[in-house]
Amino acid sequence: MTIDRSAVITRPSIPSQAEEVLRQMILDGTLSPGERLNEVTIADSIGISRGPLREAIKRLSGQGYLTMETHRGAFVKAYTPQEIVDLYELRSALELYALRLVVERASNQDLDDLAARLAEESDRIRRHEANATASEPYASELDFHQQLVALSGNQAIRAQLSDANHKLFLALRPTKRTEIRKEHAVASHVEILDKVRERDIDASVDMLSAHLADSMSNSLSVLGLSDQDNARTSEEG
Repeated sequence: MTIDRSAVITRPSIPSQAEEVLRQMILDGTLSPGERLNEVTIADSIGISRGPLREAIKRLSGQGYLTMETHRGAFVKAYTPQEIVDLYELRSALELYALRLVVERASNQDLDDLAARLAEESDRIRRHEANATASEPYASELDFHQQLVALSGNQAIRAQLSDANHKLFLALRPTKRTEIRKEHAVASHVEILDKVRERDIDASVDMLSAHLADSMSNSLSVLGLSDQDNARTSEEG
């Protein structure tokens, strides 16, 4: 484990700062799924005492980023296929309800602005920018959804969806999931947004539901699973 020294906390050591630094270490892969946290090494590397670090570990455990094992310590959460499906189902429930609010509440100007950003994204994809990163496809996919949900005006949904998406990012990172089929995703986004701009709730919800189901199926495929495998797992549970 190599820790970036830029992560050192220079201001007074408090649990909230330690929590943010530790969360970022999990999300950027400094700490790998299933890895045991060495409190002494981490605390020393980022320049804090073990007290605030332990409080941060406790908080992140409660948020699902870490798991605690008796007499063994804290480990970075390694998600099972069923847990990934559960997160996708939560994401779908939140987004589909938020979309109904967007159709009812979003201003025409806000929707026009989102359409313009989506057009820019489509152009960028066609140019195949050389500085694309492995994590970019998933981040790009999420960006549209997060911007769309933001137009619902519901901060509670935004917060819960952000948390679910962070966990999905963490869960899918080990699969090296880069085959989002970006052009296909953007085309789907355009179709969804067109129906939202027409204020067609039923059509936009149906399209988003199909889009999210396709995204989940793609992820299960990358994991070497299928929807049928998930159904059997649920029945056995």
